[in-house]
Amino acid sequence: MATIDPPTSVPCSACRGTGKVISRLGGTPTEIVCPWCEGGGRRLGPEHNAQAVHHGSGRGDDDPPDQAA
Repeated sequence: MATIDPPTSVPCSACRGTGKVISRLGGTPTEIVCPWCEGGGRRLGPEHNAQAVHHGSGRGDDDPPDQAA
């Protein structure tokens, strides 16, 4: 019977193990830390939610003001 590797031993498919991805948010390509592996290059467990890091209550006090406002 074959053993299944734990998720942390599997390279991250989103960044191909580099720990970085290109974000086009805002229209300009920017290299950012991969939210799926948090920069480690290895897949995190199934409980990890890459989108949860970016879901907050909105703009923080430390954020610069919107230029469009």
